[in-house]
Amino acid sequence: MADKMIALRLDKDLYDRISEDASRENRSVNNYIVTKLSEAVPTNNLEQRQIVGSVVRGDKINMANDLIEVKGIYYRYDLLANDTVNETRNYQVVKAAGNILTIQELK
Repeated sequence: MADKMIALRLDKDLYDRISEDASRENRSVNNYIVTKLSEAVPTNNLEQRQIVGSVVRGDKINMANDLIEVKGIYYRYDLLANDTVNETRNYQVVKAAGNILTIQELK
């Protein structure tokens, strides 16, 4: 059960757009809204303050074990936009959620 329930008023057009996006992602409207709000509102946790924005060399990413070393600590990672890591490129941490970092290749 949710920690807090609220009533939310949305105009029909916005609801329809949200519903379509949620359907495309095979999620409920509620789950979709909660996910989008969670992504939009900063958590301001320790990882967010100290890790997000860090740049990591590709050779510090171990694809075999799905680990990335950031500031001497190993984390699990999700890679945006690519399936493989290029060891000669740099990557930036764009999100931290617990021990999982989201990274993207710097262009």
